[in-house]
Amino acid sequence: MRRCDTNIVQKMQRFSSSFAISSSIPSVAPTRKPSFAHHARQQKQHHQQKVSFSSRRARTFLLRASSSSSSSSSSDSDSNDVADEASARRRVTSSESGSSVDALDAVIASSAEANETNARSENARTSTTTTTTSFSKDVLDVCSKGYDFALRAIDEKLDLAIKLDPATGELLPEDDERSINLRQQKGLEEEKFAIDVLECLASSSSSSSSGAANGGEENEKRVRAFARGQQVPKRSYALAELKLNDIDPSKLLAPTENTITEIKKKLGFAVGALVIAGAIATSGEDVGAAPFQAIKTFVFLSFLLAYDAVALNAGAQNLVLDFVANLTSEEYKTRLRRHEAGHFLVAYLTGVLPKGYTLSSLDAFKRFGRLNVQAGTLFCDGQFQNEIKRGKITSTSVGRFACVALAGVCAEYAKYGNSEGGAADIQQLDQLFNALQFSQKKSDDEVRWATLNTMAIVRRHEGLVDELARMMGSGESTAKLISIIEARLANLDAKDI
Repeated sequence: MRRCDTNIVQKMQRFSSSFAISSSIPSVAPTRKPSFAHHARQQKQHHQQKVSFSSRRARTFLLRASSSSSSSSSSDSDSNDVADEASARRRVTSSESGSSVDALDAVIASSAEANETNARSENARTSTTTTTTSFSKDVLDVCSKGYDFALRAIDEKLDLAIKLDPATGELLPEDDERSINLRQQKGLEEEKFAIDVLECLASSSSSSSSGAANGGEENEKRVRAFARGQQVPKRSYALAELKLNDIDPSKLLAPTENTITEIKKKLGFAVGALVIAGAIATSGEDVGAAPFQAIKTFVFLSFLLAYDAVALNAGAQNLVLDFVANLTSEEYKTRLRRHEAGHFLVAYLTGVLPKGYTLSSLDAFKRFGRLNVQAGTLFCDGQFQNEIKRGKITSTSVGRFACVALAGVCAEYAKYGNSEGGAADIQQLDQLFNALQFSQKKSDDEVRWATLNTMAIVRRHEGLVDELARMMGSGESTAKLISIIEARLANLDAKDI
């Protein structure tokens, strides 16, 4: 308010002083009014002077711009040139001159575009140099040994990170809280090293992309797809927009688990029949004792199921159900592989490095030696964990988490029109939103955007998802899957990744 009053006072003072000056000027005797022809000649001369001055000023700017483009100039001089360019453009436009001035304006525009292109190229070179020099010496040494060697190093680091992770690695009896935290921190460092190697390969590939543009094997042996997947604009989407994109949320976001449910029913009947038959067989001639024997068995089995659910996160039950499903249902096996391939691809394209995967509860038990570790894809989520510890989770991290969580059900939906697995993924997403205290509208907006974005990526790379699923079924390593992704996307435009 004071600033406003001061401005008004200053304006009033300037106005009053100018008025005083004008009133103090002595009066002059009136002269003869010039004729109309004289006035027209003066206007024409004044117009030609303006055109001449504008042309000279514009040509002066061109000479200065051409000389500055041949040598590296500072940012201050560049901004002054741009200001001069804009001033020359305004003068040329306002002068309303002939075709020569129009041609000059076109030359100015082309020169400005050339300067802008040079500036962008310089910025890109500076950015690449800065990114390359920011990596540690160990990372640079690994990358200098070639693409294949670097991918093998990534595999080794990721395997070591899995072993060091308290959730998946082997715990020793003498491990205490301090040793577990140290192991976890070491595992996060191994993850970070693997990510840095991949980003180093990506930066070196972008700097040498012009040399690799000829195609061939060298074009496929470079990293350009990691964290570069094209995504839909992040905004609030209505439910109708999902349906316009041929997405039915009721079928995508509500996994049916039909195969597991059917197997669970059949196993329940089979176990019940065996318990009754066993009770009758063990009771002998005392037929009246058979029901009590059956009840005891059912109570014991119920206790085992409850213990498994609480202590092992239903690991034993999932192991049995998953083993039977893989043994009896080929569709279940195919769906499961495609589900995990969707997780892997979407995570990689959105900037989350997959750490490893298992395709069955039995595989997870063999690899990790635990029943409470579910089958699925593991990710390098050190950055996300650090944000959670600091209590400051960015919108980008939430979006990535949502896309990766929904990638499995989206991969199933894209091929089968519904999803069976993925209930645990959606439950984790709900838990995250609840922990962040998102409103219902905010949660719906995140889920709808993540659904549209993930479905767009999966549909754009439908064949690649199928290929990854087949390679996962063969037990290929994480590095091999990364090389497949990069090879298939090597020759695509950036907008198609």
